[in-house]
Amino acid sequence: MTEKKAILCPNCNKLISSYVDKCPHCGLSAPSSKAKIYNALGANQRNFTKIIITVNVILFIASYLLPVVLQLNVPAFRMNSGLLGLPLPSPSGLSLDLLGWADIRYLVRGDWWILITAMFLHGGILHILFNMLWVRDLAPQTEILFSPHKMVIIYILSGIGGNLLALFTPVFAQAFFSISMNNYPVIGASGAVFGLMGGILAFGRKRGGFWGRQVVRQIGMWAVILIAMGFLFPGISNAGHIGGFLTGYLVGQLLPLKSSPSANKVYMALGTGLIVICG
Repeated sequence: MTEKKAILCPNCNKLISSYVDKCPHCGLSAPSSKAKIYNALGANQRNFTKIIITVNVILFIASYLLPVVLQLNVPAFRMNSGLLGLPLPSPSGLSLDLLGWADIRYLVRGDWWILITAMFLHGGILHILFNMLWVRDLAPQTEILFSPHKMVIIYILSGIGGNLLALFTPVFAQAFFSISMNNYPVIGASGAVFGLMGGILAFGRKRGGFWGRQVVRQIGMWAVILIAMGFLFPGISNAGHIGGFLTGYLVGQLLPLKSSPSANKVYMALGTGLIVICG
């Protein structure tokens, strides 16, 4: 006899019966079987949020261990001044280079994948801590508003958009305004995080009404404050933040609030493919 219990659809996060062959909300076929697969991957009810954080943490640890494992003739880490002036260890530049930070020299020679790998690398404990706290807060909200797979699409494309703008802003500044800017390699999830904000803001504008206006006001205020703070601290790529936010907003505008079953399959395939590439 089939056990009858409620589960969350792994695509739309709506409550459904475990024995149904198709989700009545989004049309996903065999939702119970797919939910078991996602749970086995550690996704659970928040689906891809946990996977994104896990990949970031694994690569962060690897960035410290890589010189030791490969027996490279460089220090495993360097000490930088952190919060309140306390010395904190940061990964070596060579480790981040080997793991795929976004360097414009590599991009122009065709290494496009660094636009993805760079968003999972971080330059220190505080860097990854603050970014992952934002991911833990914003990614589940985006999953609920859009769907877990659409959240991944927004996250990855926003990270790519942020990295592209960060890398090419010095080029544009020199070419069009004769302003000389250093073009340092880019790392960090902040472009993708700002993309989640942009996606949520796009949802609020499309949703409309009192609730939608409140979402736009709150997210817009946070985005303005965080971008303004970015100008006050050295080493922060505000171009990456702005590029990620604009990309997330654009993708959020393009993604429908409700999709047909056939369209949901496309979003599921794209979202799953992106998380597999990143994982």
